Formats: sequence, structure tokens, C-alpha cells
Amino acid sequence: MKHYGLIGEKLGHSLSVPIHEEIFRLMGIDADYTLIEIPRDELDQRLPELIQSYDGLNVTIPYKTDVFRHVDVLDATATQAQSANTICARAAYNTDMYGFQAMLSLHHMQVKGQKCYILGSGGAAKGVAAALGNLSCAGVTMVSRTPGDRLGHRVISYEDLPGEFEGLLVNCTPVGMYPKPDACPLSKDALDVILKKAYGVADLIYNPLETQLLRAARDHGVPACNGLTMLVAQAMEAERIWQNQQIPEDVLRPEFLESLERMLPSS
Repeated sequence: MKHYGLIGEKLGHSLSVPIHEEIFRLMGIDADYTLIEIPRDELDQRLPELIQSYDGLNVTIPYKTDVFRHVDVLDATATQAQSANTICARAAYNTDMYGFQAMLSLHHMQVKGQKCYILGSGGAAKGVAAALGNLSCAGVTMVSRTPGDRLGHRVISYEDLPGEFEGLLVNCTPVGMYPKPDACPLSKDALDVILKKAYGVADLIYNPLETQLLRAARDHGVPACNGLTMLVAQAMEAERIWQNQQIPEDVLRPEFLESLERMLPSS
């Protein structure tokens, strides 16, 4: 039996186990998938042994850049995204880029030639910025509480966003995630200005399925999508790397996505 797992600081509501178990079932793979919570002060001690003993690992908040110092090779995706969420044979990869591109495609959001604004500047935001660049957008701007150009990206403040926004808005922050679904990364006044100039809103959060940000987009008649399809698609790409073969598209069938929705704590 093969062994895979997800490492992170807090993983209580992760859907990764049922997603990977479904992939194993469809492909007839004898394997298991485990959630591995690691306190921040234990990562450097525990990760080398986990890399050695597991056939593959996924990585989530807050370790998407910390793992760089524990691998021998950075795949081009990890280098481009400046973060990694998948480890295989002591090499680090970023499958968030693939997942985000699949998410936009499945929800018919075309970004070529469009300006894009990303809320947040962490590991997930860097992967999204790289994906948008691959899709030939007109430019990527990150929005942060600590503005200032860094790591090759333009970063502006939340206060400056309404005045210059036009295009696609992507939320890469955890604001609005369960168990605090009433929160929103932008004020109502800012949303009223921004959503008049938005052609689409993508929120990487998938629990709740409709965040306050997505509800506001819907109320303004702006096309919007949550992060559930991205979660599944990035897992499929990780499995493609681990198994060295294509993953059946059946994993993205509506019935399976609906079954995942029913597993969410807030549903």
C-alpha cells in the first residue's frame, strides 16, 4: 500500500481525504491519505522523516514556502509561483496554479487581456498570480495591508483598490471562511464601487460555498465562483505527479462535487 498525506498547521475541516480517496477508487490504487497537523516549531524536525516515509505529500498553510529548504529540487511550477503545495521524491511542485486555471475554465471566466486584482499576498496569492500570468492577463496587482512592490509583484493598499480597480477580483485571503462566514475582506462601500467595474469574482474559499464577497457579487449581477473546483483540480494534478499518469476527469463530475459540499461543517 502507498501512503500520502497533507501537512499543515490546522486541518480540521479539510476535504482532501475524500477527494484523494475518490481518485484512488477510480484508478484502482491501493493507497491511503492522512491529515498530518504539525505545530510551527516542529516542522523542521518532522518534515524530513515524513518526506522519507511517505510516497507523496501535499502542503498547505502556513508551510508552502518553508518546505523549500527540505527538498532537493524545485519544479518550474514551484519556482514560478514562489510556493509549493506538493512534494514527490524530494522535489517540490505547485499544483495550485493548475487548479486555479481549471477553476476559471470550468466557470467560463476568460482573463486574457484583463486586469486582475488579488486580495492577499501569501503563498496562495503567488500561485494565483503566476497562473494569471500564464493566461496572458493584462496585469496582476496584489492588495495587502502592507503595500509596496516586492517579489516581482505590484502591491497596493486596500484603501487604494476602489479608486483604480477594473477587471477580475480574486480573494486569496481566509477572510470569510468558516467558522467566521460573516466576515468580508472588503467593506460594503468598497464593494459597491469595485463590483460596478468587475467582470468576475473568484474566491478561493469553499466553506461556506457562498461567502459574503460572493453574495455581494451575485447581488450586483457579477459572475462569481468559489474554490471547490480548484481544490479538486489541484488534487488531481498532485496525483498525476505522484502516479505519473493522467487522472480521470470523473473526479470533477457534479455528483462528486455535490457530495463534497454536503461534507462541509456549515452545510
